[in-house]
Amino acid sequence: MLRLNNSLITDINPSSHISESFRSLRTYIRQLAVMQGTGGKVLLFTSAEGGEGKTTMLSNLAVSFVQDGKKVAVVDCNLRHPGLHTVFGIEGSEGLAAYLSGQEESDKISVLGTLANLSVIPAGRSHVSPPDLLGNAKMTILLNELRASYDLVLLDSPPAIEYSDARILAPLVDGVILVARQGKSKRESLRKVKSLLEQTGSKILGIAMNQTK
Repeated sequence: MLRLNNSLITDINPSSHISESFRSLRTYIRQLAVMQGTGGKVLLFTSAEGGEGKTTMLSNLAVSFVQDGKKVAVVDCNLRHPGLHTVFGIEGSEGLAAYLSGQEESDKISVLGTLANLSVIPAGRSHVSPPDLLGNAKMTILLNELRASYDLVLLDSPPAIEYSDARILAPLVDGVILVARQGKSKRESLRKVKSLLEQTGSKILGIAMNQTK
């Protein structure tokens, strides 16, 4: 059962200016060419460094799309420092790591809750290195299954400069959104992560600024 916490402003206070900012981001994403056509779309969220707020941003955006009538799945691909299970208060799921390591079937790892049309796949735990797990062919299979069942799939991932995880996932998705924090993110770091992701052939859809005034 999902228990939405206080970081999900779009659910707690949908009339706030913060919720309106997420609706604006939702509109921007919805109008992108990559979002057109049939089938569900998969978007990867990453950042240059840690602490940029991408997990909170992804979670609120997911709620905003659900409020817009979309069926959404969020997947915690940050196997190093997962956060979606905290945001949604998840218990009792083995998660992504269990599926990728062959311990669980894909239909056993998602958690449904009180917010209609939203499913969460937590990271879970594994002793296998995250790049080895995420580079498994089963990841591609899972994303194709999710595309067939959901309008939108949002992937949370570790910072792309320090870890290779996001760069492994980037070629598998329809687009990448970089999250930066006002007053914290460095221009040179953003340029570096942009270059690293472009080397994978992925489509960078834009930079979402967090905590702007």
